Amino acid sequence: MIENENLIWVDVINPTGDDIKYLKKKFGLHSLTLKTLVQTMHHPDFDIFKNYIFLILHHPYSQDNGEILIQGCDFIVGKNYLITNHYKEIVPLSFVFDDFSASGKNKNGYTERGSGYLLFLILSNFLKSGFEEIDKIENEIELLEKEMFLEKEKQLVRKISFLKAKIIDFWRVIDPQREVFFSLKNVGPKFFGQECAHYFSVLFRMYRKTENILRNSKEIINSLEETNHILVNLKMNEVIKILTVFSVVMLPLTLLASIWGMNTNFLPFADKALDFWLIMGLMFITLFIMLGYFRFKKWL
Repeated sequence: MIENENLIWVDVINPTGDDIKYLKKKFGLHSLTLKTLVQTMHHPDFDIFKNYIFLILHHPYSQDNGEILIQGCDFIVGKNYLITNHYKEIVPLSFVFDDFSASGKNKNGYTERGSGYLLFLILSNFLKSGFEEIDKIENEIELLEKEMFLEKEKQLVRKISFLKAKIIDFWRVIDPQREVFFSLKNVGPKFFGQECAHYFSVLFRMYRKTENILRNSKEIINSLEETNHILVNLKMNEVIKILTVFSVVMLPLTLLASIWGMNTNFLPFADKALDFWLIMGLMFITLFIMLGYFRFKKWL
């Protein structure tokens, strides 16, 4: 907890029963809010109470192995206090908390502008952190575009699928938060004062920018997947075409070989001295006729 004469910030990690009792006694929070704090909410939310605003947001974070970790955080914002509640360390939140707890003009700057400005700083750090993660995704997309026509279709299938799953994970977090930031833009100035209107408008624009970039990434990765699928099909069609031509060419040769392999009393060329070469010549003539016909039809 950071406390001075103008503002109190209580940061709760893994709330216990004693924490809930303290928050109820200290800030007079509604029972519905207290109940929500001890549950892991899977959907963003925005609610207005008599003395405070309650927000639930999620922060996507890409781990070193590429897996997307979704971190939830609850915000309870009153006129002169801010309560944050989460179950794991959230880097953008810790950055602002450490900066706020430091002595000097930074701390005075936070307190002079009130809890609305402090909320703006935290959420803007959330969104900036999201920008950085999305920038990584865009860099990966650019690398995929460069590899698209290097005949690495099979390797790209796995890369595209993995990157597409990552984009979907981000989108599942970002998209439902639109209503939260829109509501904050409209309600925030009424609750904290018109001097905060610009801050919440900036937050909403930052969110829309994140949303648009992510939507654009979705469209690009879908296009790359479709293009790669076409290239894979073209290569498979070429292989099937060659195998089909080979089979069709060999079919009459196999027929001729089967005819002269019959155990009958009469076979053409059977009693000739050069019967083997005559039969082979007939087979080669048939082969050249078939190949010439295929070339004429532009099948080869």
